[in-house]
Order: sequence, then structure tokens, then C-alpha cells
Amino acid sequence: MKNKIFTLLAFLLITIGIQAQTAESKDEKNTFTLVDKEAKFPGGAEGWRRYLETNLNANLGNKYIKLKKKEKSAQQTVKLQFIVDKTGKVSNVEVVNKDEVHPKLAAESIRVLKEGPDWEPAEQNGKKVIYQAIQYITWQVAEE
Repeated sequence: MKNKIFTLLAFLLITIGIQAQTAESKDEKNTFTLVDKEAKFPGGAEGWRRYLETNLNANLGNKYIKLKKKEKSAQQTVKLQFIVDKTGKVSNVEVVNKDEVHPKLAAESIRVLKEGPDWEPAEQNGKKVIYQAIQYITWQVAEE
């Protein structure tokens, strides 16, 4: 009887260990949208703003967004969705609201995100994970 109980306990422990390893292996390939610590641009929001100011072709907004007669300003916001891997590399960049923004503004937003520096990776339970991020770039056009 003792041998049967020992065998059953050993089997249960091995089975639990295999399930835990399988769950951990799955997490290695999962893309997270909710995490303990989100991926972020180096320097946070201020770093992102400085990077955009330096690297965006800002004249595109004035060239492609036509102001109506009574408007003094207009804006379009490009919503970008992308993956930040465990090392901070950005990939799979796409515009979520492409029907709402000018294609040239969407293309410039994608370019500047892809050519940027690596991000700080997201973390879940103290481990770096693959993260699906959303970032906005708002193009402001003013009457000259």
C-alpha cells in the first residue's frame, strides 16, 4: 500500500511539474497586453516627445492636412500598434486607424517608430515578456 501511495504521489508531482513547465513555455511565446510593467520608450513620455521633435518630418502635416476656411488649426492622431520583444526591439508596426488619417502621415509615423531606439521591455512577474503596445502621434497643423 505504501508503495502505491508513493508511486501515486511521485506521478502527481511529475505531472504537476510538467504542467508548470508547459505553462512557462507557453508564456515564453505569448504576447502580453496587460503586464506589471509596460514597455516604454527610453526616457518615458519626455524622451518620446524629444525623439519625435527631432526625427519626424513635421512639414508633412502642413502639406497634407488642408485647413477649412474658418479653421485656424487642425489635427490628426495616428494610432500605432506594435510589438516590443524581450530585448526591446520594435516590430509588426501598423496603423490601427488608417481610415481616419492621411496615408503620408501614417507612413511617416510608422517610419519614425521603426527607426527609433530599442524600448525598455515589458515585465510580468519579474520576467521580461513580449508586449503589444499602442502609441499615438498627433499631427498639428496651424494657419501660417
